[in-house]
This record gives sequence, C-alpha cells and structure tokens, in this order.
Amino acid sequence: MRHQINYLKYLYYLTYYGSPLKLYNYVLNKVEKKIKRIHLKSLPINVMIEPTNSCNLNCVGCITGTKPKEAIQPQVLKFEQFKKYFDQVKDYVFNISLFNWGEPFLNKDIFFIIQYASSNKCGVTVHSNLNIFNEIMAENSITAKLTHIYVAIDGATQETYEKYRRGGNLSQVFRNIEVLVDKKRKKNSLFPILTWQYLAFPHNVHEIEDARIRSKQLKMDAFEVFRGNLDNIGTFGFERTYDLKRKDTTTSVKKYCDSLWDTLIIYPDGSVIPCCQAFREKDIFGNVNETSVRNVWNNTNYMEMRKAVKRKKWTNNIRYPCRECKILKKV
Repeated sequence: MRHQINYLKYLYYLTYYGSPLKLYNYVLNKVEKKIKRIHLKSLPINVMIEPTNSCNLNCVGCITGTKPKEAIQPQVLKFEQFKKYFDQVKDYVFNISLFNWGEPFLNKDIFFIIQYASSNKCGVTVHSNLNIFNEIMAENSITAKLTHIYVAIDGATQETYEKYRRGGNLSQVFRNIEVLVDKKRKKNSLFPILTWQYLAFPHNVHEIEDARIRSKQLKMDAFEVFRGNLDNIGTFGFERTYDLKRKDTTTSVKKYCDSLWDTLIIYPDGSVIPCCQAFREKDIFGNVNETSVRNVWNNTNYMEMRKAVKRKKWTNNIRYPCRECKILKKV
C-alpha cells in the first residue's frame, strides 16, 4: 500500500504540477549528484521550509522536545516570508515540505501557506503529531489542497505512545483522524493522503501490528515503520534502526551526504542548514534573506563541503555540522 500511494502521489504531481523546467531541473540534479559536481547549475529538488521550530509536545528523541541551549531559537514563519522563499524555487520543484523540527499546525498562517503553494502548482507535505487539529482545520486541509500528512503515532495504546510523544493524547489524535477521513469522504477527496508514521523502538515494537490494524480501521491510506532515535540526538550522519526480525537496534551510516546536492532546508528567518539533523546556530550555512536561494546553494560553505565529499579529503577546516558527521569521517 505504501508504494502504491506514493506512486499515485508522484503521478499526480507529474500530471498536474509538472513542467519541462521542473523535469529538466530534476534530471540535471540527479546527474550533478551522481558526478558530485561542486558548483551546481540545478536547484535542490527537495526543499523544506520550516513553518515553526516550536512544538506542543516534548518528544524525548527530538531537539525541539529536549531543548538544548545551542539550538536555534523558536521562530514562526510568516506568510510573506514563505512567499519570498518559495517564489525562488516554485518553478523547479514538484513538492514543498513544510516541516522539520516543529509542529506545522501551530502556525496560524499554515493554510494560507499551503494554498499559496498548491495554487502555484506545487504539492505540499507535512509531518504532524495531530494533537492540535479540529474540524475547521480538516476542512481547510482539503480546500487548501494539502497533499500528504504523515501522522506521528508511535504506539497503539496511550501508555506506550506517551513514552516518546510526551504530552500527547492518543485518543484525541484518533478523533482528529476520524474527522479528517470523514471530511475527505464527504468531499470525495483523495487528498490529503494520511500515512501513519510509526517510529520503532524497543519499548513499542510489540504494538506495531496492533497499530497497523488500527490504521486500517481508521481508514488511513498507508502505514509505515520509520527509524527510531533515542540515544544519538544531535549525532550527524548516523541513524539507529530497529530491525523487526532481529528485535534489536543496529547502526547504519550512509555512504555519502546526499543533502549537500539535493536538499535545502530553510528556517523561518531565512537561515539555511545543510541537513535535517542540523539544529544549532553554528550549523547555519547561509541566509536567503541576505541573498538569493541560488547564491546560498553555491556559496563557499556548500562548495567546500561538496569538495570534501568528492575528494574524500578531511581537513581541520571542515565546518559545522559536517565536522561532526559520521559520513564525512568515513571518507
């Protein structure tokens, strides 16, 4: 079901949001990434714009929940800020991601933001704990043409769920899903696609199948088990994965950093970080309020780090957060 839903979504993007320029940029980016070109002619094909890096929960494996002192301070994206950032990439991307470290639905402008993106022929994806949601927001999600919501639910019971999603109310999440599914049915709308995102840890693996069954009862569109992260918060290039067959945790390290070639992440104040694991002031690579997206994308910080990966050369001049990255330390 997961792959069928994703294929359907991508086909929709291609049919209704596609253009020769977007296709050209996508192919060019793939080629440039493969040959590890330093100065890129393509713009990133994955663009994340953070609506807010605040959250209503205090998840134990999240920077926003644990609140380290060195983290970028909480911010909220204004609609005009979004337009400024988005207008520079809208002709090159099929989808915009409105999430990273925060809860998107805390942003009061979120549906204006979503509608602006969709009206400019761009799909929109959010990740949400869906504790803050209601009937009006369900209606707005459909009319604004939100494409996909990943709902973060890491358990089938409140006791298990709240071990990670501290402050969350599972019954409320289920009610919010039911409201949105009912609205979709009444409006005969495929979107937003609803995916149950289950972060697997040793403490909740026993409820995965119960959660999968519950997702079907709720008539959600897909159920996915993702990688959990508890004891390596703020560790770059490194992921702990839960192996359902072995029933233990294993460590994996990527071969090289894709993000330097295909992903751009923008904070509400225009600050750009090089990957989704970066979160500190010293991790910032540039700011799109000070110059253009294209200029940041090919500034000294980005090009020096691409050189380090391509040439497999580690020096003391490597900047943060890449200096701490397990990937670059392997090259």
